[in-house]
Amino acid sequence: MRTCAQFSAQVNERGPNQTLHRPPLRGAFRATVVSVIAVAFCLQSSCVPIGIPRAGQPVVIKPGQALVFGRIRMLDAMNENITYSPFKFDPWDEPFFVTGPRMTLELRQLFPPGGVFKYKAYPAPPIEADGSFFWILSAGDYELLGNPRLLGSKRFTPGETCTLARFSVSTTGGTIYVGALIIGIDFDLVDFIRAWKNDEAEYDIRSLRVVDERERELSKLRERFPAIPEPVVTEYMRTE
Repeated sequence: MRTCAQFSAQVNERGPNQTLHRPPLRGAFRATVVSVIAVAFCLQSSCVPIGIPRAGQPVVIKPGQALVFGRIRMLDAMNENITYSPFKFDPWDEPFFVTGPRMTLELRQLFPPGGVFKYKAYPAPPIEADGSFFWILSAGDYELLGNPRLLGSKRFTPGETCTLARFSVSTTGGTIYVGALIIGIDFDLVDFIRAWKNDEAEYDIRSLRVVDERERELSKLRERFPAIPEPVVTEYMRTE
């Protein structure tokens, strides 16, 4: 998998191999086809089991799990006073009041070489409009990947996906703050014209860094959930 510095716009789209079994009853055929496709997709990408706690309720984790929280912010690389809303359109945050750049994420849990899977993936993990995230994850090593298409894309083939950051979830459980990932990007109106004609147009990721917004994010976390797993520790993401 390429890092953002090595990102290329080469597209190599492949679909998962899927095997469908004909149901004995014709009336149940459509429902069975949908179910089999969903199972086949999860087997192909081997979906990461990710828990999403409900606001207003205590966060409960199982042994070997932790609550992971942080934030992702996208800024203009040349003028960081310009903040984009890559996860939800907000006309007040977008230049020229047009659709701003999107960011589609993929979360991957990595496994040692020689294992059954090289990784398990959770395409488009849930994230708030302001970039905040609250995920219940099993212990292990994780990669956060992005697809820097101006109009967004849910494809995660090697040629069009870049690694944004890595982080680990320890076996001790509790709540882990992984920091705020700041993504500096660069594009111009010509790129948007290209994007309107061809949705493959991408923006350039110029910089990646992790900053500490723990007090702000922890305060929001405690307001959102009446109880969170203890202890609360900080283990920052590592950028590529």
